[in-house]
Amino acid sequence: MIISLGYITVPADHEATVSQMLTGLATQTRTEPGCVAYHVSRDLETPGRFLITENWASLEQMQTHLGLPHIGPAVQALQDMGVTELSITAYEAGDPMTMM
Repeated sequence: MIISLGYITVPADHEATVSQMLTGLATQTRTEPGCVAYHVSRDLETPGRFLITENWASLEQMQTHLGLPHIGPAVQALQDMGVTELSITAYEAGDPMTMM
């Protein structure tokens, strides 16, 4: 399983627009093959900053997701809004452990 953390920071005046855009992307992404989970959260301490947590069945399926036609325009829209942070870090996870 692949777990990834993505960070997006935009000027605070674009926060509502980006929130709406990411909500739509999340809904669409959750239907893609191999998507186990996809969650968007706001950083409560930094205006305009979002965290995207993704779980994918395989790295190949995550890479396929990143190459889909709706991803490029979303990235361009973020750039047009003055995105100051856009990063994704993926980790290969072992078997899950229940911690609580």
